[in-house]
Amino acid sequence: MNGLASYSELPMVAPLRGGARAAVLLLALGAEGAAKLLKHMAPDEIISLRKAAASLENVSPDQIDEVVEDFASTFKRGPIFHGPDQQMADLLKSALSEQEYESLFPDEKSRAIQTLFTAQVRDVWEAVADVEAEDLAGKLSDEHPHIIAILFAKLPSERAALVARAFEPALRNDVLKRMLEVRPLSGPIQAIFEAHVREAYLVSAEGEAENGESRHLVLANVVNRLDKTESEELIGFIESADSSEADELRKLLFAFDDIPSMPQKSRLTLFDGFQTETVILSLRGASAEVTETVLATQGARARRMIEAELAQESNATKEAIDGARRSIAARALELASRGAIVLREDEEA
Repeated sequence: MNGLASYSELPMVAPLRGGARAAVLLLALGAEGAAKLLKHMAPDEIISLRKAAASLENVSPDQIDEVVEDFASTFKRGPIFHGPDQQMADLLKSALSEQEYESLFPDEKSRAIQTLFTAQVRDVWEAVADVEAEDLAGKLSDEHPHIIAILFAKLPSERAALVARAFEPALRNDVLKRMLEVRPLSGPIQAIFEAHVREAYLVSAEGEAENGESRHLVLANVVNRLDKTESEELIGFIESADSSEADELRKLLFAFDDIPSMPQKSRLTLFDGFQTETVILSLRGASAEVTETVLATQGARARRMIEAELAQESNATKEAIDGARRSIAARALELASRGAIVLREDEEA
């Protein structure tokens, strides 16, 4: 009785429920222990764990003790989990391959696009502002006036004025007029624009040809990771600046639905490195043509297993399916950039 009374005097901690319990247990196991369990879990279960962790605030030792009673003595001495959401993200990244993680959490890959282009040693606009006005004016003279207007809007007014003075009057007036029409760019477009500025005006002359080629490949990879609205906005943005650039970019664009246009040899090479789970996820809801084309790249045993899985109902989310498809498209672009495959039949020599 006394023991019960003493227990009742302790501060009560809300018990963890459902996925939150599993998330805390997985965190407590660490990357090595979690990796063994994750191999036996379905993609949707992993996504649920991540969502459960995101819903938690700090998790106290008492809550950990309640979840893993068999290891109470260990966890009572341990620190609380600060920020379970980030810890779960780090844990999953350690336990899963990069490809698997990106296919399960495509939104994080989209957010990482900006980091890809903007995580530079120095801010691009500070660097552009330090370029000699006449040199910058000479390089900008071949750009579309609207692009120059967007760039001017990012520069200190004194620097923009110095560069504008070096323009021919007609170009200067056109640019200044367009500055009145400049609107803020969306996040992905802003990242692309800054990457263009950095590579076009801040790289050495020796690397211009190589950087120009790689820029198209990077842009194509990014476009395939955006949703349809964002990709159309980006293509329109590039086309308004330079239609030839947009044409070059279109040649490199590749989406999951374009797989049937690939030569059979390239398709075999592409799917050789993908896990069966990713292939299954990507084929959920796919057209009959795409499904048959992909199945033809699989061995007899793998094909039977994939067909059996696709015949069953699935609660896979649209985000997970889109992520798996984007990871395959991104891999195709990577292999094409190295000359390992070609993306279309008419590209074969």
